[in-house]
Amino acid sequence: MTLAERFGASIEITGPDPETEGFFLVTRPERVDHESFVAGLLGLIGSADRLVLHHPTGFAVVRLPFGRAQRLKRLSWVETVGGIRFDPERLAAATGVPAP
Repeated sequence: MTLAERFGASIEITGPDPETEGFFLVTRPERVDHESFVAGLLGLIGSADRLVLHHPTGFAVVRLPFGRAQRLKRLSWVETVGGIRFDPERLAAATGVPAP
């Protein structure tokens, strides 16, 4: 018997709509070459405009639907994927990438 069943409770966990777009920080393990990492991301995210920025120290910021970003976590050449929040207008001004 689960804890929820003992107390007659129901537990519902819902996340964001899988189609909702957001910005995600994606990091790579040290063993993965940065050029290969970026090439792999570009192949999966569909277009270069979804790769907002990247740095040779091992990270990238991508704009993707939540569901697609979560699938990145399963890849052996991706270490972490996490949502990020910032002022979209300031990012657009700094990078030239339109706010979602």
